[in-house]
Amino acid sequence: MDDEALYQQVIKGSEVALVELVNRYHSPLHKFLYRYTGDPILADDLAQETFMRLLKYRGGPPARFKSWAFTIASNLANDHFKSARYRYERVTDFDDEVEAHVDNFSFAPDDRAEIIAALAKLSPEHREALILRFYHDLKLEEIAEVTQTPLGTVKSRLFHALKTLKGFLALTEVVHERS
Repeated sequence: MDDEALYQQVIKGSEVALVELVNRYHSPLHKFLYRYTGDPILADDLAQETFMRLLKYRGGPPARFKSWAFTIASNLANDHFKSARYRYERVTDFDDEVEAHVDNFSFAPDDRAEIIAALAKLSPEHREALILRFYHDLKLEEIAEVTQTPLGTVKSRLFHALKTLKGFLALTEVVHERS
């Protein structure tokens, strides 16, 4: 059953459908939120709040559930970053607890911390675009929908994010070569 049909069942009160949607989307949403915020506990809270919003929603059914779920998660994370509370609390560094909280990526283990540190240096908008595109395989149009920005802006953010990330990683490589 596709996601949209499952969500229709959730609206009608099906706990089985809810469990299936949670099984399908909790991990991808949590991973997105962790990569975006850098804080595993905050990612847990925001993922849970995403599902609460999905359950409370009483409007028309979404055309594409995946994009809609990521839009809600993204908006919750952005709201957190805009809050006064965020400005005064210590945010977990992307470098902290890398081994404990980062999935196995396709690059060398020694490079993981450097890539995560480089991602942390990007602006939130650039980091979000990269994470949605390369970690969650969203299409450019889906990223535009999730971030509520024009397609051209998504393309620009990805271009500049990749260019900046490449610069950070090249700089790190030069530092390692000198060591």
